[in-house]
Amino acid sequence: MNKKRVFITGAGSGLGNIAAIELAKRGHSVIAAVHYVNQIEPLKKLSKEENLDIEVLKLDILDEEERKLILKYDIDVLICNAAIGDSGSVADILVDRIEKVFNTNVFCNIRLVQLALRNMISKQKKGRIVFLSSLAGRIPFTFLSPYCASKFAIECFAN
Repeated sequence: MNKKRVFITGAGSGLGNIAAIELAKRGHSVIAAVHYVNQIEPLKKLSKEENLDIEVLKLDILDEEERKLILKYDIDVLICNAAIGDSGSVADILVDRIEKVFNTNVFCNIRLVQLALRNMISKQKKGRIVFLSSLAGRIPFTFLSPYCASKFAIECFAN
């Protein structure tokens, strides 16, 4: 197996957390970016207990300075997993809330990808970018329009 250096966002919980752990168990070196400070220690503890190559860092993809942390790493793979959801009737949901979902799920992920790509290109390195989407990006669900639309957008952008 060819060991990869993998940077994954949204690794503090859910699918991102599981992916970070499984990738490390398969021998990859993982940089697990978590949103909340209180998510750092449990993942560090697990990494130490299971002797996994996981570095954990706090990264809010909405924060420009924190996004720049990716430039410190020589990575082979970037997995964009960080996302938020919102729901409500289109008649009632404030556009500000829809913008927040799109900013998080689409625009800030793209900003992070651009940084990673510039870093890979400057080092003349091949790499892979993975966007995690959702079934909701292909099959809309009632009252989940902001989330569904953002996932559809990131799927289209990633192609």
